[in-house]
Amino acid sequence: MVTTPADIAVLSAALATPYDAEGRVDPERIGMLVDDYVARGVEGLYCCGSSGEGLLLTADERVEVVRAASAAAAGRVPVIAHVGALSTREAVDLAVRSQDAGAVAVSMVPPIYYRYGPEAIAEHYRTVMDAVDVPMILYNIPQFTGTEFDPDSAADLLEDERVIGVKQTAHNMFHLERMRAAFPDKAYIGGFDEVFVAAVAAGARGAIGTTIGFQVELFLAAREMLERGDLAGAQRVQSRIGEVVAELVDIDVFPAAKELSGLPFGGLGDCRRPFRPLSDEQRSRVARLADVVAEHIETTRAERAR
Repeated sequence: MVTTPADIAVLSAALATPYDAEGRVDPERIGMLVDDYVARGVEGLYCCGSSGEGLLLTADERVEVVRAASAAAAGRVPVIAHVGALSTREAVDLAVRSQDAGAVAVSMVPPIYYRYGPEAIAEHYRTVMDAVDVPMILYNIPQFTGTEFDPDSAADLLEDERVIGVKQTAHNMFHLERMRAAFPDKAYIGGFDEVFVAAVAAGARGAIGTTIGFQVELFLAAREMLERGDLAGAQRVQSRIGEVVAELVDIDVFPAAKELSGLPFGGLGDCRRPFRPLSDEQRSRVARLADVVAEHIETTRAERAR
């Protein structure tokens, strides 16, 4: 059971959600992903977030993903369930069922579509936290939600001991550093892979990322280099991570990342509509990118061995 911020301040893969030939969630491939990731050094799993198409899944499917990931993890790494939803009632239902399915923490984007005031947002989170026994991680992704958690707007929630951290999927490192200065006992977790090193410098002690699953070796290396004071080495590795992210974004980030994640497993299925399936040319670019990732991993492994 996750009980402290240190338990979630790790390198966690934001899981893509595999589908079978009929477009249903595929628990078997979830297990394959989890086993591969853990064997390679992934330290945590984040289910049904942006990379996992969480808001495109039904409630039953989201719980199924959490259950399959938790069963496959078998206590080896923490499993966090994203339970953000349009309504508080749905978020409560997802949180309760995700806890029962094995999640050791829950995470939420603030409620979206309508413009809610800070009091309504705080009540939304507290109502969900009241319904479960596992801790909460705030998911700050303002470019998608229209709500930004900063040192002022997040203070009310960060004072709650049940909130153990913030997933900072935003480029504002100043806000991350100021939240950490005001609430140093919380876990600050980078959410953008392309600024992992910058997030660590600003106070992050973990990451939840779209690309961590298929290039965790780079994140492990960058973290190790930072810990021993090798900033130049960490910057080199960050540049390799950034090269991969830039190409994924240019192709179509979530469908492309899912395609890349699935190559060793015979594919994970296309992202759900309204995402468009990748074209043949885009799939070829992803295949070439897989070779780049492999080269980066080998180069970085050689550097670590020196």
